[in-house]
Amino acid sequence: GGGTFDVSVLEIGDGVVEVKSTSGNNMLGGDDFDKKVIDWLIDEFKKESGIDLAKDKMASQRLRDAAEKAKKELSTMMETTISLPFITADS
Repeated sequence: GGGTFDVSVLEIGDGVVEVKSTSGNNMLGGDDFDKKVIDWLIDEFKKESGIDLAKDKMASQRLRDAAEKAKKELSTMMETTISLPFITADS
């Protein structure tokens, strides 16, 4: 899932894989990254339009979907574009 950041250190030799150490951080997962992107989008939109998208449930869902899509794109690319036309009836 997207709730944690997990890492393992492996030793590979002679056809044997040995896990040397495993650790994780419950406060640094994909969901946390999505939240940061969503917060940034809300702040930027409010600066430009004066409209707070956080109060619009439909817009919030579209923002969540767009943030997750952007995160996935950024795992294989250096940049991405988030375009949400007609994000709110007031825009």
